[in-house]
Amino acid sequence: MNHKYKLVALAVSSVLLAGCAKNYDEANVVDVRVIALNDFHGALKAPGPNKPGGIEHMATLVKELKKDNPNNIVVAAGDMVGASPLLSSMFHDEPTIEALSLAGLEATSVGNHEFDKGMGELLRKQNGGCHPVTGCQGPTEFKGADFQYLAANVTVNETGKTLFPEYVIKEFNGIPVAFIGLTLEGTAAIVTPKGTEGLSFHNEAKTINALVPKLQAQGVQAIGVLIHEGAAQRRDGGPVNINACNGITGKVLGVVEQLDPAVDFVVTGHTHQAYNCTLTVDQ
Repeated sequence: MNHKYKLVALAVSSVLLAGCAKNYDEANVVDVRVIALNDFHGALKAPGPNKPGGIEHMATLVKELKKDNPNNIVVAAGDMVGASPLLSSMFHDEPTIEALSLAGLEATSVGNHEFDKGMGELLRKQNGGCHPVTGCQGPTEFKGADFQYLAANVTVNETGKTLFPEYVIKEFNGIPVAFIGLTLEGTAAIVTPKGTEGLSFHNEAKTINALVPKLQAQGVQAIGVLIHEGAAQRRDGGPVNINACNGITGKVLGVVEQLDPAVDFVVTGHTHQAYNCTLTVDQ
């Protein structure tokens, strides 16, 4: 049989939720707006004068998009910090964590750059506290992220448990929707050894598929994935149509091809490319 997956990056996606049954009452369909971000890399300022970008511009867009549909969620697919400009990096990316929290981000997968400074520092970004070397650099102690980091395929060697929760569940008009978050399996190969010390990274598709029955047992009616792995369209010289999926290629496609049909959409990142595609996979 064929199964279709929604694949998005740097996009706004509307997802119609009606449970998993093929025959459903259209009166019970809920239109959910998924506002998806990725690879922000601490870009608090616009790239130049009179150019779009920066946290103020992005937060304003998010606010307007949320107005259009009260059934919404703001999610991300990793690398929201790390490899950041000086404005964020000189304060250990604390300004970006605070700004994203204020902008309404609710959950993000970890990306490879979240591990640049090691497990302890990433945990501090989630939970708060003063930096162990430079201390508190503001008038009050850094409180950490209001949003939730997700790391379904990252386990702590000492305990065997995931570094962060595997997923979050949010209800829209009474319909529970799960968002699984994970990073690329090859994270340890592209981060300094100290950054991933004490951690193991596991196969993306196997991790996602193992969670599906657990989520369904909790009554989850739709499943989305936030994954820090991506793709890119073929460029033919002209402007790129993000909805065209023109010759799209990338490692995340191999992950999608292996996913349980119960997965409804996949938010991606890592490649710094924009696309909004529907993929048909033979299963």
